[in-house]
Amino acid sequence: MKSSSVTIKTMVLLVSAAVLVGYLAAAGGAVERTREYEITVPPYQSDTARMIAAYERLSDQYLTLVGRHLAGLDSSDRMILQKLEALEKKLDELGKKVDRLSGSNASHEGPSEEGRPAAESGRPFTDRPGGRP
Repeated sequence: MKSSSVTIKTMVLLVSAAVLVGYLAAAGGAVERTREYEITVPPYQSDTARMIAAYERLSDQYLTLVGRHLAGLDSSDRMILQKLEALEKKLDELGKKVDRLSGSNASHEGPSEEGRPAAESGRPFTDRPGGRP
């Protein structure tokens, strides 16, 4: 009989432990189940107010786009300006060389009608052979 009373005591102890664990789990879960929800409704805006806000956003985006485009143009303009300055420097050097060469040729003979450009010689400019316009 000892073994049956030990078995019954053990079973009662296990059942009471399971009930206690179940109660603690339910009590802990009950705390988590209570939540507070906060619902906010944005203020009412008329169609005109929404349209004005959308227009302001659109104009801000457009101004940003124009600013970026102008910054890109500025950098490309700087690059073009540097190339033009380099070209001007080379043309100045070539002009000096031509002046030196024409200065040495001027002492030998004067400029001829054929050596002058068409605009200076009084003849119309033409690309055709034979000089016809």
